[in-house]
Amino acid sequence: LKPAELALIERWVSEGAKFEEHWAFVPPVKKVPPHLDGDSWSRNDIDRFIFEKLTAKGLTPGSPEDPRTLIRRASLDLTGLLPEPADVDAYVANPIDAVYETYLDKLLASPRYAEHRTRYWLDYVRYSDTHGLHFDNVRSIWPYRDYLIRSFQQNKPFDRFVTEQIAGDLLPARTVDELVATGYIRANVSTNEGGTIPEEVQVNNTRDRAEAFGASFMGLTVGCAACHDHKFDPTSTKDFYSLGAFFNNTAEKSWDENIQDPAPVLRIPSADKIPGLEDAIARRHDCAAKYEEHRRNVMSEFVKSQAEGLKPVPVSTEELQVRFRFDEGKGDTVVNSAPGAKTKNYKVDTNPLVWGENSWLWPSMRMDISSKLPLPDQGDFEVDQPFSLSFWTMARMKTANIDTGNGGIVSRMGDSARMNHRGWDLFCDGGKYVIHIIHQWPQHAIRVESDPFPRGVWRHVGFTYDGSAKAAGVKLYVDGKPATLRITNDTLQPGQSILTDARMHVGRREDEQPLRESRYQDLRLYGRALSPEEFGRLPFEDLAAEIIAREPDPAKWTTDERFVVLDSWFLRSAEPEAARLKGELARIDAEIAEMTKEGVPTMIAKERESPAYADILDRGVYTSRKERVTPATPHFLPPMREGLPANRLGLAKWLLQDDQPLLGRVTVNRMWQEVFGTGIVETADDFGIMGTRPSHGALLDWLTVDFRESGWDMRRLYKMMLTSAAYRQSTATTPDKLAKDDKNRLLSLGPRFRMDAEVLRDTALQASGLLVEKTGGPPVKPYQPVGVWEAVSMPESNTKQYQADKGENLYRRSMYSFWKRFAPPPSLETFDAQAREVVCTRRTRTNTPLQALVTMNDPQFVEAARKLAERAIKAGGHDTSRLDFMARTTLSRSLSTHEMEALSKSLERFRKHFSEHADDAAALLTTGESPADTTLPPSEIATWAMVANQFLNLDEYVTK
Repeated sequence: LKPAELALIERWVSEGAKFEEHWAFVPPVKKVPPHLDGDSWSRNDIDRFIFEKLTAKGLTPGSPEDPRTLIRRASLDLTGLLPEPADVDAYVANPIDAVYETYLDKLLASPRYAEHRTRYWLDYVRYSDTHGLHFDNVRSIWPYRDYLIRSFQQNKPFDRFVTEQIAGDLLPARTVDELVATGYIRANVSTNEGGTIPEEVQVNNTRDRAEAFGASFMGLTVGCAACHDHKFDPTSTKDFYSLGAFFNNTAEKSWDENIQDPAPVLRIPSADKIPGLEDAIARRHDCAAKYEEHRRNVMSEFVKSQAEGLKPVPVSTEELQVRFRFDEGKGDTVVNSAPGAKTKNYKVDTNPLVWGENSWLWPSMRMDISSKLPLPDQGDFEVDQPFSLSFWTMARMKTANIDTGNGGIVSRMGDSARMNHRGWDLFCDGGKYVIHIIHQWPQHAIRVESDPFPRGVWRHVGFTYDGSAKAAGVKLYVDGKPATLRITNDTLQPGQSILTDARMHVGRREDEQPLRESRYQDLRLYGRALSPEEFGRLPFEDLAAEIIAREPDPAKWTTDERFVVLDSWFLRSAEPEAARLKGELARIDAEIAEMTKEGVPTMIAKERESPAYADILDRGVYTSRKERVTPATPHFLPPMREGLPANRLGLAKWLLQDDQPLLGRVTVNRMWQEVFGTGIVETADDFGIMGTRPSHGALLDWLTVDFRESGWDMRRLYKMMLTSAAYRQSTATTPDKLAKDDKNRLLSLGPRFRMDAEVLRDTALQASGLLVEKTGGPPVKPYQPVGVWEAVSMPESNTKQYQADKGENLYRRSMYSFWKRFAPPPSLETFDAQAREVVCTRRTRTNTPLQALVTMNDPQFVEAARKLAERAIKAGGHDTSRLDFMARTTLSRSLSTHEMEALSKSLERFRKHFSEHADDAAALLTTGESPADTTLPPSEIATWAMVANQFLNLDEYVTK
């Protein structure tokens, strides 16, 4: 700073400088709109704020806009389509407020309005019809897009609209639409690339969702705090990861598996089955509500049960040789907490352990492909020695050969070269649990196997061996219950040694590849055979007993400890009413699954039962976990109200609190931006310190509070903006306005800007008569240049080859066009449509020669010009009548004398050319799939098509 500037700051401080919170972080206040003397211009309260600012700057408002231009502007802003000539004529004939407002009501109630509003929202949520990374394969999520259309068509209150998308699966009723709405959570870029690390992908997915939430609903760049505290905003790294924790507990795999419907999905049945499905959902809600009420009272029931002596019984630690909780969360050393353990700490060889989030009881552990966790002094049992093994695991069951899913889970065994597999192990074979006790394979060995178990699910697994050298002496337990085993080899004899020089390992055999992507918690090895009753207590009851012994006061338990003692043990095992309700929920879920086993799949969100949390990562590195945090909102904003759940539903309700300063402002500002071209806050994507200040702060706050007080009525707000005098101004400027308001930030002029990419294409189809106005349905594939997808696609991708549709799908509105994230529709991208890899709340507007090349040469535009030509010819009359038809169709007005003369000359030049070059006319008429009208002369169609193309390239046409 310059000395004079420093002196000014010093003076400000010495005079009692008052530090104020950043304006966007202070709850908005609805001030009384100013009423200035001599204000005959204002039509509503919006105008009063604007008039005050104009007067202060020595400016006057613009004159009223021409009725034809105004009606065209309103139609484009509300529907993204041109007005019908009859509607234009009706307003021009009687340009009074009542007629104008009736017309706005008609537009606001139309499907066109709902589709146009949805088109903006697809940018705000980064919607795409493909996964994104690697193969960029097709994903089925278009029912979410149709949900958005229905919501805007119904004028769903914005608070409900937001809540359903963030937490529709957590709402009490859980209707089909509420579940479909959670496609918002699943809209992020995903991958299934070989070699990706699940923990890293999980972190990336959570980070993406937190960043998208911050951008879409808070207008903040929270992602800047992923690696360090935000450089400008008060968002700390802890804030960012605490916010991410809300999205870190969804029941889905890290990868998309290159399939169109990675779980969880809802298969939407046919319309006749929807009522039955929603009835089942309602019954489920009633049952779930009873369970939750019971759960809320569980603490008093638990305390009562403790007083009556119903306490969890621990499993004896007799002969417990190894106990790894695997709750370290970081580092490459694990602690053996077994009493009297020979070795207390074991260090991983080669690559470090990988610690993961989204676990069951606490942060889980898995080993990288080159990691080894050897336990050389453990597990070396002889054939006559009984022993037991147990642990929690979530096995993805992939080895180096991903298709087989084979690998050692826990073992003391080597390969065939090492004493011919002598030793023991618990092995995974294609999803089946296999137990080996081997002296020499296969001549002298025990092998038993279970039925296959689903992948990607946390379960408690263990086995006992009684030292009998018989397969019947091996028992497998899954989730505390005996599992069926098949004996496939029973040739081991008493006295045949199983001692081996191989070390005991977790996650592999000594000399073989690991069971990749498998996670572990609470591993125990006993030098005795546990009884079935003891195995039944291991999953939860023993842990509950451990927690109560360590801390008898439930008020001092952590969230995880409450989950283990109350949810996992007491409600599951010791409380019969809870067990009954859980059983009823399971039966209804099975009923719902049966009803939805067929139908259109759409990706949805589903919350896990385990507590949500996230790890703060040092510099954003997924392996550098510093501190565990639970879901929480940013510290510098009003806190969540007492009683709100720490999940996505609580987050949605927090957003909608009356003291929440951001959601309303951000939303109103985007709506304003859609209509006026620039938001009251120009940086619609950044309401933080580095964002621009609002041009009309008091107006923004007034609109925000008014929006909330109206019941979050979106149509009402749009209508208020379009009926304002500010909106209805002319765009004609003056030297004084150019000097004082060159960017129209003070709104001294009406809004004028180039239409968005989708609107340009849609209006061209509309003017041509080709537009197919069919609402909803799967994405469509209109014309596209050859080779666009091929250039960016993997050979195995199912979106490598683009095959354009036929028939009406070529002429649907652009919002239905198939959106490949790595290669969005090229003609739309040329006009600044976004790839939607990230949230976009403010598109750039460019003017480039490429854009003119699209509107002049793209088959869609050439075909549209050709069909507009046919419409003009069929309209009849002289050339002037046909030219006037084109003008009224595209520009919503008639031509001036000068314009008519210029276009007539152009028409004659084209007519002369095509009369002499019939081949050119024939070539032009074959552009596009729609056939030319054979009742009309080809040269005449071609002539008028070239004139129509001129209309579609006028600045007045591409600008609203």
